[in-house]
Amino acid sequence: MTLATVPARGSADLRLLVRVARMYYGMNLTQEQIGARLGLSRFKVGRLLDRAVRESIVRIEIVHPAARLVDLEDALVERFGLRAAVVADVAAGAGVADDAHDRVAREAVATAAAGYLASVRPSGAIGVSWGRTMLALAGRLEQGWTTATEIVQLNGATSRSSTPTRVNEIVDRFGATTGASILLMAAPAIVGSAALRIALEADPSVGETLEAARRAPFAVFSLGIPTPHSVLVESGFVGDADRARLRAAGAVGDVLGRFLAADGTIALPDLDDRTVGLPLDELAAKAHTVGLAAGSDRGPIALAAIRAGCVNVLVTDEATAQWLGAHG
Repeated sequence: MTLATVPARGSADLRLLVRVARMYYGMNLTQEQIGARLGLSRFKVGRLLDRAVRESIVRIEIVHPAARLVDLEDALVERFGLRAAVVADVAAGAGVADDAHDRVAREAVATAAAGYLASVRPSGAIGVSWGRTMLALAGRLEQGWTTATEIVQLNGATSRSSTPTRVNEIVDRFGATTGASILLMAAPAIVGSAALRIALEADPSVGETLEAARRAPFAVFSLGIPTPHSVLVESGFVGDADRARLRAAGAVGDVLGRFLAADGTIALPDLDDRTVGLPLDELAAKAHTVGLAAGSDRGPIALAAIRAGCVNVLVTDEATAQWLGAHG
C-alpha cells in the first residue's frame, strides 16, 4: 500500500482521509481502534477508507513475486482460451548447466502440477502418459489427492533399449495414491509399420487399454522435444534417421509420442501412423487435458499443442510462459 501525495490545497477533510489511511494501512490499527482515537464511528472510518482508495489517496499494490506469476497465468488463459494455467516460479538459469536448470524446472512444474490436480480432484478415469516430468509428478502426489477410480496409460512405452521408460512406476504411483485400479498398455511407443500398430491395437492387451483411454474425461501428460536426451530417443523409439526427418519437417516436439509442427499439425504422418496410443484428435476432444511443459526450449511445443487443441490446462515454468506471451 502506498499513499499518494495530498494536494497542497487540501482541506481538513483530506487530512482526515490521510490520517485514517495511515492508521489503518501503516499502523495496522483496526477500524474500531481508529474510531476510538479520532472520535468517529466504525461506519464512518470504513467510509473514509473506501473513499481514500476511490480517490487514489491510497494505492494498493500487490508486490509479492507470486503476483508476477498470477499475471502470467491470467494472460495465458485470456490469450489462448485455456481452462487454466499454472506457472511455476523457476529461477533464471544463468551460469547453470542446461541439464541442471531443466531438473530444477521439472521439479518445480511437477510440484505445481500436483497442487493443481489436488485442487480440482478429478473423478472417474484419468489418462496418464510417461516421461521424466510425469515421473517427477507421480512422486509428488499426496495420498488421497483425488477420488479417481481408474488410471489408464495413454500411449505405448515398452522400451526398445537398455534405458527403461519407468511407465509402470508412474501409473502405479497414480493408482497407489488414489486407490484406483490401473490399466497399462503393453506396447512400444512407436513400431516398425502402420500394419503392426493396427495389429497391436486390435489385440486385447493393448486395445482394451486404448478403449479405456478414449473414455477417460481427464488426461495428464508431458510435452517433449526431439533432442538426443529425449526419452523417446534414449528408449530407442526414434533413431537418427527419424530425427533427421523430424528436423526437416519442422517438428518442435511431441504429445503422447506424436510429433507436431509449429502450427499444431502432425509433422510426419507416416511416423504418426506407427505410433501406438491415443490419437491427438481424440485427446483434444476430452474435457480436461493437462499438459506439463518444463525446461529449456519447451515454448514451441507448448504453443503447438495449444494450437492443436491438445492442451486446455497448461502447467509450465516462467521462462516458457514468457516465451508464449512473446510468440503466441
